[in-house]
Amino acid sequence: QAAGVAALRNVPEEELEANVKVMREKRDYVIERLRKMPQVNLKVPPTGAFYVLPDVSAHYDGDDVALCLDLLKKKRLALVPGSSFGAPGTVRISYATSMEELELAMNKLEEFLLEDDF
Repeated sequence: QAAGVAALRNVPEEELEANVKVMREKRDYVIERLRKMPQVNLKVPPTGAFYVLPDVSAHYDGDDVALCLDLLKKKRLALVPGSSFGAPGTVRISYATSMEELELAMNKLEEFLLEDDF
């Protein structure tokens, strides 16, 4: 919390606005990619967070833990099961990373879901 206060007091407004713009672009990219994936729904797009919790319950009979474990084994992509946050049937995807990493992650997730026999 102290770092947040320091950022608000010591970081120029232009820099804060630039960072917000970059995060918004990343969020929009992830949302766009998720909307194109089979049987994936994003019921509540984020407005202030740096992660999304898309509904992937059409896959793996809704077992988000099994989905995340297989995704890690098969594609070496680590997502967190939404059930860990009280949102079963979803996965948590953070977009607080580079666009290159986001592209790679979204490609891997889409490939994985297309391979799933649902």
